[in-house]
Amino acid sequence: MIRFLSFVECVLAFDTAADFLGLTNGGYRALAQIFVSKKQNIEGTEQILVPSLKELVCEERNGLICTTVNQTIIDLLERNGDGQIITESLANYYDEHHESFDGLKVPKHLQPSFEKYKTWAVEYYEE
Repeated sequence: MIRFLSFVECVLAFDTAADFLGLTNGGYRALAQIFVSKKQNIEGTEQILVPSLKELVCEERNGLICTTVNQTIIDLLERNGDGQIITESLANYYDEHHESFDGLKVPKHLQPSFEKYKTWAVEYYEE
């Protein structure tokens, strides 16, 4: 479903970005969440309007533009969305980075939320 977005001027966002980047274990949303600079008639998407796509912290992966891993985690925390997706994203980051969150740059105003989810993320694969 997401492949068709390579022909659209957009950036994968939030849960869709986390899934695409392998931060989640997948399959959470029916609609692809994308940042757009102007609304488009694209079935199967939740479009988040931003002033400019050029201002987003993103990268190209497999032919699609997506927020970076760090930015995706920041966006998830900022939005305070689905706790399962945030926890899984942090748990998978932690696991892939040798049981460390080093390298993540979380803004100060999101530190309390990060600390809460960080605790859960460390315990996520221990069960």
